[in-house]
Amino acid sequence: MSWRIVVISSSAKLDYQLGFLVVRKDKTTKIYLNEISVLMLESTAISLTAYLVNELIKRKIKVIFCDEKRNPSGEVIPYYGSHDASAKIRTQMVWDGSIKEKVWTKIVGEKIRKQKEFLQELKRDEAF
Repeated sequence: MSWRIVVISSSAKLDYQLGFLVVRKDKTTKIYLNEISVLMLESTAISLTAYLVNELIKRKIKVIFCDEKRNPSGEVIPYYGSHDASAKIRTQMVWDGSIKEKVWTKIVGEKIRKQKEFLQELKRDEAF
């Protein structure tokens, strides 16, 4: 089970070795990939191997890249989140228009509800 969020905030070289993320700085550190849920790269002075990126994708580990100001600028996530993703997509593609409309209405309604809850937590006038 993955539970770690690994943040690399300074110059480093990252690669893969026998199921581990290897972080080479002044000192070499190894982190078991199956424990990682997110890898955040805060520095633009980090290099990583394509093999490592592929292994991170296979294990569904989100990789977040940051810009020179340490603000998130992009991410790498796998195309397929589960073994039956293609089957789910094919099923949804043949849904009747009314079903798609109902699902879309539910999604938008839930987003609006969550935004309202958040604004209420902040005690903003827009929530009322």
